[in-house]
Amino acid sequence: MKFTHWLVSAGLALLLAGCATPEIRQPLQQPAANVPDIAFNTYGRLAVNYQGKGHVASFDWQHTAASDQLNVKTPIGTTVASLSRDANGVRLLADGQERQAGDVETLTEETLGWPLPLSNLAWWARGLAAPGTGAQTAADGSLQQQGWLIRHSKDAETHLPRRLELERDGLSIRLVFSGWNTPDTPATTAP
Repeated sequence: MKFTHWLVSAGLALLLAGCATPEIRQPLQQPAANVPDIAFNTYGRLAVNYQGKGHVASFDWQHTAASDQLNVKTPIGTTVASLSRDANGVRLLADGQERQAGDVETLTEETLGWPLPLSNLAWWARGLAAPGTGAQTAADGSLQQQGWLIRHSKDAETHLPRRLELERDGLSIRLVFSGWNTPDTPATTAP
């Protein structure tokens, strides 16, 4: 089954799943010059709406400063797409085909029809503006950076990232994080 067809069919079921844990919407901050790009593992749900068409899936994501591995999965845990980034470039394996490019945004735009800003997601998910590029913070705490409107919230109990919402040019991307593991924190799971 085609990756995009699977996402559409799985979408309605996952869209109805709600969050039971209260969230705190927090303004995104400019990172200090010495804030490192930390390694983490996380998983949760991903919802994309592009030009009126919705796609929803679960995901797991392993991030380091040098690499990313993002797997998109069915509700029963079958990987339908795998996106990896390292020093050799970016690869997307979906529908039994492997595609390559120099950066994630180009590859996802060519393959999916919309860009996934993976290079900055690790910063935005942590509530920080990506370093090295201009950003503006609005009165409501949202951030505008590289053409994206970004909203971030944390879990009220654990203070770990809970939700990340991105909007740009008829495209909205929402990640709801269910669990986090970093070198500084033990593995956590949202209730």
